[in-house]
Amino acid sequence: MVVFQTYSAVTGESLFDFDFKIGKLWQTSEPKKETEDVYNFIETFTGDFELDNASEDNDFIDFIRLSQEPIITKLKPQFAAAEEVEKKTEAKVRSEYFDVSTIDPIKITSLLKSKQFIKYQARLESEYLINPNITPLEGKWYVGVSFSPTLNYRTFGYDPTLVTGVAIEGNYRYTFGLTENQRNVSDKSVTAYTVGVDVGRKITDKLSVRTGIYYAHYGEQVLVQRADKEDIGYEGASFYSQKPHYQIYSSADALESIPFKNRYSYFEIPLGINIKVLEKKNTDIGLDVGITLQKLDHVNALVYDFDTDYYYWMNSKQEMFREFGVGTNVGFTVSQFLGERLQLVLNPHFKMNLNSTFKKPYPVNQNQYTTGLRVGLQRQIN
Repeated sequence: MVVFQTYSAVTGESLFDFDFKIGKLWQTSEPKKETEDVYNFIETFTGDFELDNASEDNDFIDFIRLSQEPIITKLKPQFAAAEEVEKKTEAKVRSEYFDVSTIDPIKITSLLKSKQFIKYQARLESEYLINPNITPLEGKWYVGVSFSPTLNYRTFGYDPTLVTGVAIEGNYRYTFGLTENQRNVSDKSVTAYTVGVDVGRKITDKLSVRTGIYYAHYGEQVLVQRADKEDIGYEGASFYSQKPHYQIYSSADALESIPFKNRYSYFEIPLGINIKVLEKKNTDIGLDVGITLQKLDHVNALVYDFDTDYYYWMNSKQEMFREFGVGTNVGFTVSQFLGERLQLVLNPHFKMNLNSTFKKPYPVNQNQYTTGLRVGLQRQIN
């Protein structure tokens, strides 16, 4: 049905515009007989030869004249016999395998004129997945649900004044442990998602506000290697009462590297406004800006300790993580009415946490950010 409606909308043609003359499928043109071609060639050749060579040697011309009659006389019966055999064979095949006289004619025109088909054709031309003639009933409020696949990463830096053993000279910092460049080269972005409930209110024809509650995931991938328990520093290493699990990734031992995905999960309350910039029939496009209030719920991450030079597995129980924070978001929204009160919403967006994932005195400043596409359904309420 969708294919037909698309074809009809583009071409402007109906189902009755198709040519249903099935008989055209069996139309053929009779090929010229090979016997006639050979016979005509002989006659033409000998006739033309006689005329073109009238001034040539009389003995040769007499030979051609004497030989012309017997050649044609001898070949005619042979060609006629071969042609007769071919006709009989063709007639036998037709009678045994393709007796056209026994096939009842198919009357397509009678089918097209039947009441059932006319009703079906009218239904194809009138029904749409999204009715273009609906009259939206916009209310002051709306509620909805949304899901957003996201691509997540972070900014990264650390405060050298909080790291033991760091020497600073001009714009350079020297340390025996992990550097910013090592992390930025080896770390990768990860995919995650955000899911939640939306509530909004219309202020004017162009301006509306929205809020809700989301469950959002952030994170990044770190590259590490299993800790060498035989190392002299392993036995006494400890960080937030945890024993080390991994150590710094080394490019010389790339085959032993392990990619680990750090995850940070938050409850979020968005506070945003939508400014309508373009309005068409049943479709709106608007600009979204706002902030997000956050509360940390869960952590599954490897955290590097500069003092011991090891990675440690951490969760939200450790006090080093910031429990509350604020983020900002920007994007644009395309909304399409599917029914009188139901809207489909597409919202490409960018979100960034304004606060670091960690609290002091941990020296790393790390701000999580995401890009994603929020897909939602909203129900208008009068």
